[in-house]
Amino acid sequence: MQPEISVILPLYNAESYIREAIDSLLIQTFTNFELIIINDGSTDNTYKILSKYKDHIKIINQDNSGQSSALNNGWGLASGDYIGY
Repeated sequence: MQPEISVILPLYNAESYIREAIDSLLIQTFTNFELIIINDGSTDNTYKILSKYKDHIKIINQDNSGQSSALNNGWGLASGDYIGY
């Protein structure tokens, strides 16, 4: 049995690259992972893009608090045996 991996992806105003980042993770042959995205108060179309993936990823929206806060929030929600970001 493969261990579960939690991938934490903090982002802010990431509309220009978030599709590529998510798609590259979702097409991996290793599938025993969770993807937790912390949207750190984006003011562009990031959330609109993320909502299209809501059935495949966990989306957490928070007020803009910085990368450290976003990572800490994501790590607190992670359920995997291993955590990466």
